[in-house]
Amino acid sequence: MAVLIEQVFPSEVTVELIDAVTDEMGVDGNLPSGSVVHVHWVKDGRVHGVDVWESLDAYQLFVESTLVPAMGKVAAAKGVELTGGPEQTVTEVHRLVR
Repeated sequence: MAVLIEQVFPSEVTVELIDAVTDEMGVDGNLPSGSVVHVHWVKDGRVHGVDVWESLDAYQLFVESTLVPAMGKVAAAKGVELTGGPEQTVTEVHRLVR
């Protein structure tokens, strides 16, 4: 079952940090297995993101194996202390059109 992941990141996570993490993972030209689409933007001073994944399991594997290590590496290099994860909502997708 496909899922829609909505996130609002803590204030210390800037769009520049998210861009650097995206670059570190090298996913712009090669989406991770199970990923359908990712977008992020700034609204009301905070970074927001939306992802669609083919399954929650695929998303969780990506987070554990790729995203968390990349986020930690980039945050440490930039001297950013991460105080917690994003506010996150997971919704099952009724219909996915590609």
